[in-house]
Amino acid sequence: MNSGAARAMKVKTMNARGLIAGIVFLAGALVAANAGAAELKVLSDAAMKPALDELVKGYETSSKSQVKVDYVSAADIEKKVDDYDVVITDKATAAKLGKIGKVAVGATKSVAKKDDNSIYDAVPTNWTDQVKAAEALIAYLKTSQAAEVYKAKGLQPG
Repeated sequence: MNSGAARAMKVKTMNARGLIAGIVFLAGALVAANAGAAELKVLSDAAMKPALDELVKGYETSSKSQVKVDYVSAADIEKKVDDYDVVITDKATAAKLGKIGKVAVGATKSVAKKDDNSIYDAVPTNWTDQVKAAEALIAYLKTSQAAEVYKAKGLQPG
């Protein structure tokens, strides 16, 4: 093979490698762009509905994640917690769920309260496979934006 043909073959090989590298880079970028998006299932005390409905809309817009919230009485939370990523309930129920190993106790955050006897905690469950997304939602529920929503809905920030 003459040197011109060898050089042409080398250029074709380099172009093919560059194309493959570009495709791999693009695929990685697409995966990374969607990595932050999640679908979270939240089980919440019905008392949080007015504030949480508004907060979830804001969170979905800012995070590109989807959040589905089911509202139940505090008494029903313990029965249903296993099917959810995040639980929002009164402090006593959250503590009880922690003692029986259903929620990540160290990640519990007080988010709102009606009064000193009605304090609501948000906590990821031990079943979630979306830990970072669950923690991001809980962090959002502690922002100054969320505090304004709680106040507008007759609650106090936690």
